[in-house]
Amino acid sequence: MLYDVASLQRWVQARLSPSRYAHTSRVVRTAREIADAFGVKAEEAEVAALLHDCARDMSRQVQLRLAEGFGIVISDMELYNPVLLHAPLGAELARRECGVHRESVLNAIRFHTTGRPGMSLLEKVIFVADYIEPGRDFPGVERVRESALVDLDEAMLRALDQTIAYVLERAQLLHPITLETRNDLILRRLKREGCE
Repeated sequence: MLYDVASLQRWVQARLSPSRYAHTSRVVRTAREIADAFGVKAEEAEVAALLHDCARDMSRQVQLRLAEGFGIVISDMELYNPVLLHAPLGAELARRECGVHRESVLNAIRFHTTGRPGMSLLEKVIFVADYIEPGRDFPGVERVRESALVDLDEAMLRALDQTIAYVLERAQLLHPITLETRNDLILRRLKREGCE
C-alpha cells in the first residue's frame, strides 16, 4: 500500500463539514465499486475519491489566496464560478499536504468537476462516482447509475449532457472544457464504431 488511508481520512475529515465528509465517504464507496468493475487500481480510486473535495468547504477568499500562492492560473470561469476552483486546488493540496505524487490520482481530483478530453479510466471513475453517489437525488441520476458499471463512457456522456442542460437552463457559465470533454467522448465512440 502506497498511502496511509487512515491518516488521509483524518486529514480530510478535519477540513470538511460533516455533510461534505459524508458525501466524500459515499463517493469513496461508489468509486471502489466502479473501479472494481473496470479494473482500475482500488487504492488509487480510494485516495482520489477521498481527496476529491478536500478544498470544497474553503471560503472563496481562502481558495483564491491559496490558488495564487500555489501558482494556479485562475480563469474567468473560476473567478466568476469559484466552485470550479476547488478541484485544481484540491489536487495541489493533495500533492503538497498529503504527499500524493501520482499524476493519475492528482488528475482524477483536478478534473472531477469539469472532465477533460482524453480522460483516464481513473478520472472517469471519480467523475462518475461523485455524480452518482447514493446521496445524490435529482432527475436523471438513475440513468447515469444504470450505465456506471456497464459502460463508463456512456455514464460520462449522460452525466455531461445533464450537467450541460442544467447549466444552460439556469443561464450560468459553462466551462468550455466540459463541452470539449463531451465532444471528445463522442468522437472516440464514432471512431470506434467506424472501425468495426
